[in-house]
Amino acid sequence: MKTTFIFCAVGVALFTTLQAKATPHPLPFNYPYATLPQGTAEIETYADFTPDRVYADPAGDPTQGRLWEPRYYLQIESEFGITDRTEGAFYIAAQGEPQNGGSNAFSLDGFKWRVRHRFVEAGKWPVDVGVYLELETMHDEIALEEKLLLEKQVGRFRFDVNLWIEEALTRPFDDAQRQLEFIINPTAGFTYQVTPAFHLGLEYWARGRLDVSSSDPDYPSERVTNFFGPTIHGNFGRAWVTLGLYANLNDMDKPLPGEFYGPIWARALFGLEL
Repeated sequence: MKTTFIFCAVGVALFTTLQAKATPHPLPFNYPYATLPQGTAEIETYADFTPDRVYADPAGDPTQGRLWEPRYYLQIESEFGITDRTEGAFYIAAQGEPQNGGSNAFSLDGFKWRVRHRFVEAGKWPVDVGVYLELETMHDEIALEEKLLLEKQVGRFRFDVNLWIEEALTRPFDDAQRQLEFIINPTAGFTYQVTPAFHLGLEYWARGRLDVSSSDPDYPSERVTNFFGPTIHGNFGRAWVTLGLYANLNDMDKPLPGEFYGPIWARALFGLEL
């Protein structure tokens, strides 16, 4: 009994003393306004899943039927507080791409480098405003991302909006295939703080190119696709976890082989203060 009490006391102490330094994401796709304090570090993992369709025949014979095969994305992010308002980070990105026959090809996708800055302390302005700049050095593209981070706290409700654009140069070293693409990826949502450690929310996100319509041959993976769904967030002191499950608002039917987005998209985040 005494040992159990000691462990509980230690757990409460860790929770109360270490909780404030991490920068949890109550919404999976929206970056929050808060940044890490100067000199502190955090590691975060992102795991994404969407169910796609492939041909049952490894050679792609459509007469042999089709299978469901998941598409995965995995990111590991290391964050560091440069100042109390400026934060830097480095990502390692990998993906598991569905293959005909029901297999999955997992590979390193590339690296990302970013900086995030907030202008004043939270609540000083009518809406908290931050900026985010990221360089992607991926296996088949070099991209630059810019985000405007907007946040507003109203009682137990917190509203977040990320206005996000991306300029991607695909196949940058291949003259015949090199192409500059402009991509939008807006996100918006809100959370309700049930308790300090437990939040429920709803979130919208979209991604795609405005210059691609449904009549283009590549539209399933390139057009703007919209998602919406519920989220849940738990904060456990030095560690936190956030989950989101989203419906594809463009198409809830079975995707065709080769299409990128399935009828649903799921994301799980885990963060740990170092």
